[in-house]
Amino acid sequence: MSNKGIRELKRRKRREARKKTRKAVLLGIGVVLTLTTAKFALQKEDNYQIRRPSEYRIASGELMSNENRQEKTSTSDVHVATEIGFNNIKIKDELKIEDSAYQDELIQYVKCLQTQYAYQFPNDYSKTDKFVKEGQYLGFYGCENGFAKVKIDDSYYYVNKYGLSKPEAGEDIKVVNGLVYVSEAYPLPANFDPGVDKTARRAFETMRQDMARAGLDLRIASDYRGYELEGKMHDAGEVDAEVAGTSEHQTGTAFDFFTEGTKYNDKFEATAEYKWLAENAYKYGFIERYPKGKENKTHHKAQAWHYRFVGVENAKEMYDNNLTLEEFLKIS
Repeated sequence: MSNKGIRELKRRKRREARKKTRKAVLLGIGVVLTLTTAKFALQKEDNYQIRRPSEYRIASGELMSNENRQEKTSTSDVHVATEIGFNNIKIKDELKIEDSAYQDELIQYVKCLQTQYAYQFPNDYSKTDKFVKEGQYLGFYGCENGFAKVKIDDSYYYVNKYGLSKPEAGEDIKVVNGLVYVSEAYPLPANFDPGVDKTARRAFETMRQDMARAGLDLRIASDYRGYELEGKMHDAGEVDAEVAGTSEHQTGTAFDFFTEGTKYNDKFEATAEYKWLAENAYKYGFIERYPKGKENKTHHKAQAWHYRFVGVENAKEMYDNNLTLEEFLKIS
């Protein structure tokens, strides 16, 4: 073989050797990456979950069962709310929020004394974009470790109890068996402004759709009315208006229904829609609030168009036993 041929053979062998070296290096890197990934995958979730974005924690939290959630908050992960950030608030001893077991039934309404963020869970690292405003009334569902369970819109959240208090005398709201009760004897405060109850509104929409499938057309004449609007309507002599503070419409759970040509008059009783409501409204959580023949129980004139959302379980019991709200709550 010539010298030129020998040199070419040596160059070819060097190129092949370099290729083999590169392959070996790439293979080694791949092995290292695989082992590193496997190592992190085997680590416990709790070791790094808190470092994930809050949006992920909130989303994944929705998938936790109540049992797992209680277990998580009853062990070493329990957080205790403190007075830090609320030091300037002075609350009378009798108005302070005491710890009590969480529940899903409304206990009472409390007042927010200082604007603060709401948490998805009873801890200080699940802050959401929801907040409660100073002066706002909040449905209260118990308090543990300083975190009060409240309802915002139609979901439960947790806030620091040191920014809350029970209402002063004359500003409280009557709650019996988880239901708000309003009358001339138990008026609502002027600054109680909950808006339309979203759970009640959804229940109505479901009911309305089912009625539409049956060829019926039910409409809302009025739902939420605030204290000031109620007062103006009453002064103007509106047929459905009450003295300001004594109307169920201010609770956000009362609805006046009508069909074409029957708004606020007795003709509504003769409609197919009224007959359907009388037989089915309870299935969606609604009751006819002031039925004819029960005036001695409700202490209110009959209004066939006025319905109140009380939840399916309560409505069924009242329907099955022909009870008014007063009879159900044992209020005379």
